[in-house]
Amino acid sequence: MKVSQKTEYALRAMLELSLRSDRTLSVRTADIAKNQHIPEKFLELILVELRRAGLIHSQRGPVGGHRLAREPKDVSVGQIWRAVDGSLLERPMQDVPKTYADPFRGVWDEVDSAVAKVVNEVSLADIRKRAEARRGVPDYSI
Repeated sequence: MKVSQKTEYALRAMLELSLRSDRTLSVRTADIAKNQHIPEKFLELILVELRRAGLIHSQRGPVGGHRLAREPKDVSVGQIWRAVDGSLLERPMQDVPKTYADPFRGVWDEVDSAVAKVVNEVSLADIRKRAEARRGVPDYSI
């Protein structure tokens, strides 16, 4: 299984909006990019997709920015993932004629179901709690 860089950035952008939702109404693209170490131009494209999926609200102008469209508890990791990548898993052999791929199709269906179960049950609020818990842990890495 491979999670795309686009999905990773979308998840981090949504986490940033979640973390800042109590303090400000809107968060500027540049602030999200800086705080989450995401290239700003790439982030702009991702934010458009998140807006189209109804996950964020965006406002232009000097007081503009982005904010969550729903409460963090009502947004799953799976919803964010699908908003920017369409599906959870890249299917191996999807271009192979059915007769050759049939022995494996059931395996990929099971993998897809297992991944979907996990990411659909984990909310943005759960991720926020994990991030906030880590803030109190000192980082001694070199």
